[in-house]
Amino acid sequence: MNNKYILPIGFRTSGIYAGIKKNNKLDTGLIYSDAFCICETLWTSNKLKSWHIIYDRKLENNPIRAVFVNSGNANVLNGIDGLISILKITRRLSEYLNIPQKSILMASTGKISKKMPDENILKNLSKLISSVSSKDKKFPQAILTTDLKQKTYTEFININGKKVTITGVAKGSGMISPNLATMLAFIMTDIDIEKKLLRIAVKKAVENSFNRITVDGDMSPNDSVFVLANKMAGNKKIDKFDNNYKKFEIALQKIFYALAEDIVRDGEGATKFIKININNAKNLTQAKKAARAVANSLLVKTAFFGCSLNFGRIISAIGSTGVDANVYKIELMINGVFALKNQKIINEKVVSDEMKKSDIVLDINLKSGREKYFILTTDISYNYVKINADYT
Repeated sequence: MNNKYILPIGFRTSGIYAGIKKNNKLDTGLIYSDAFCICETLWTSNKLKSWHIIYDRKLENNPIRAVFVNSGNANVLNGIDGLISILKITRRLSEYLNIPQKSILMASTGKISKKMPDENILKNLSKLISSVSSKDKKFPQAILTTDLKQKTYTEFININGKKVTITGVAKGSGMISPNLATMLAFIMTDIDIEKKLLRIAVKKAVENSFNRITVDGDMSPNDSVFVLANKMAGNKKIDKFDNNYKKFEIALQKIFYALAEDIVRDGEGATKFIKININNAKNLTQAKKAARAVANSLLVKTAFFGCSLNFGRIISAIGSTGVDANVYKIELMINGVFALKNQKIINEKVVSDEMKKSDIVLDINLKSGREKYFILTTDISYNYVKINADYT
């Protein structure tokens, strides 16, 4: 991962401490664009939704100038006060920035059922705004909760002689599950592109990234993806599926996948990063079922944590889904080494050594068709329990 955070033309960000968290860590961030942006958004499919999602959905088709982000408070399950807090904050931002209130989106992440400390936030907004910079490095830190690492990525592409910058920043460590995965992701670009093409590119990128990750199988009420394009690169507008569109699509997919992988690698308490490849499934639906069953199985996760060769847990997880496959003929490979074949563990010494590694690729051959699917996950450790027992 390149871990770069280079802002596109016209974008500025900031991050400050505004009194939300108790440990004086950065907890408030702002994305600001000098020009109006077209915006594409994707939201959690959880029926319980943060107030920021309920609010933003009414504005997402507007031209956007700013996104306010807070960490430490999820602004959900806290009554109508949560919406009132948003209205207070966006109204004040609108006055300070001299931009329409309807051009400001919100994002929140953190503890559920807590009142938003809007008075603390309001008295620090002037500091937040005065801190915005094209060279800022604090925004990626300000959006984190239980994360141990910042997650950023920048790509550059050339569109007819014009340099286009695409930069992504995300947070997420626990409560990670497909559709979308608690995660927030913000993609900023100066490209000029037709909105419908941006939507297609974003949906495809999400499907192969944030919808392919799970740490604990729990879906957050805050999951959100924001993609902002302010058209300031000066490129000829992309309005068809040509080579320029393909360049953008590939770069966007690289960014989304890199951020998704970083989220899993930073999974709460995780000691192992595991990529699960389902091969030769009857169809895509069955491949997904098998992948998610294995990735979310606590018994499988604990086996990987303990470096146990208890591969029956993997087969059992697949069998529980009812997928059309002969479970007695399933084959497993660990990091390219055959581990289970004809119902027997093989290459035991080599496989045992591979199981001790921090990066593991688990290949599962269902031998029932030609479809394939992958998902990224982690093991589950003692530390995961401690982190979430203490997170109140």
